Amino acid sequence: MKRILWLIIGVAVGVYAVTRLKKRAQLLAPDSLQQSAEKVASAIRHFGDEVRAGMNERETELRDALGIDNAANEREDYR
Repeated sequence: MKRILWLIIGVAVGVYAVTRLKKRAQLLAPDSLQQSAEKVASAIRHFGDEVRAGMNERETELRDALGIDNAANEREDYR
């Protein structure tokens, strides 16, 4: 009876370990890593776009406050 109990416990631990390792392997697979990298790159691009928009808005506010002509001093977007 004692041996059967230990056999069942061993099988349960083995099944648990294998399923955990499979999940970990899927997370570390190249496709998963590439998707994660794409998400990070997209977030960084979005942040950069938001910063640029804020900079342009603030520059417009400053130009209006200082009375600087916008048409004569506009810069090209080098992006």
